[in-house]
Amino acid sequence: MTAAQGSSPWRDAASPRRDRLSLWNSPYLLLTLAASLWASNFVLGRALPHDLPPVSLSFWRWTFAIPLALPFALPHLRRDWPEIRRGWPMLLALAALGLAGSNTLAYLALRQTSATSALLVQSAIPVTIVASGFLLFGDRVSGRQLMAIGFALSGVLAVILGRPGAAGSFDQGTLLAGAAMLSQSLYATLLRRRPRLHPASFLLLTFAGAAALMLPFQLLAGAPLPLHDRSGMAALAYLAIGPSVLAFFLFNRGVALIGSGRAGLFFYLMPVFGTIFATFALHEAIGPFELGGFALVGIGFLLSGRRQR
Repeated sequence: MTAAQGSSPWRDAASPRRDRLSLWNSPYLLLTLAASLWASNFVLGRALPHDLPPVSLSFWRWTFAIPLALPFALPHLRRDWPEIRRGWPMLLALAALGLAGSNTLAYLALRQTSATSALLVQSAIPVTIVASGFLLFGDRVSGRQLMAIGFALSGVLAVILGRPGAAGSFDQGTLLAGAAMLSQSLYATLLRRRPRLHPASFLLLTFAGAAALMLPFQLLAGAPLPLHDRSGMAALAYLAIGPSVLAFFLFNRGVALIGSGRAGLFFYLMPVFGTIFATFALHEAIGPFELGGFALVGIGFLLSGRRQR
């Protein structure tokens, strides 16, 4: 998972009397927590048993998230209805790219590659957003941004090319992770065209759109909800609460406080948290190609971060 969901309704929600050091007014802490939750999604997706297909995992994640987001969105849906009717094609496209598509591809990737490698590929999202903005909307790209894109993509390629699959072919898992990353980048780039809805309404509708898009694939997979498996149900509940609803609410609040440009840089923290989680939970080792790729992506981060500041 996942990019910015737009501006937040909570820009003015925090009382000025609140302590400046409180969690609600600490954007860097909020965004760090969001990045850690999204990183845990990859580690958990790798750890879950293969009895539940990736398409089913994605379907149940978004289905479970709908009732959790509904109480926050319900007061705003009636007011937003005219805009929803006009903008439903874009809502569906965003749900397809940023939720259904990118997450399903990521879960497919995690069946064939390590969580560390998949997360490193995802960390290139901030610079590929710059590239897709240039290609789709003609956004101006500076020389520094081009250098950042070059280093970050070189890091991703180092991981993909350095992890051969069967018979010396490319590792399909990292290729799928790259497809997930591109899907998420397109989603983030197209957010500028999203309907002007209350963010809670937008969150609910994209959850519902993702679940609807995944329903045919879920029916084809024929994998029922694992009610008999307590650990599997607990994992699905966590995916719906943590990386889905809670992470987006934290990220939206962080965007309201410091803006989407600086908030987007926190995607670079995902492989850091993911590596820590994967080391302890999955006992994954970091190889030379992952280290080299991380260094190249880190250079891209420094270049793009310097530009943002």
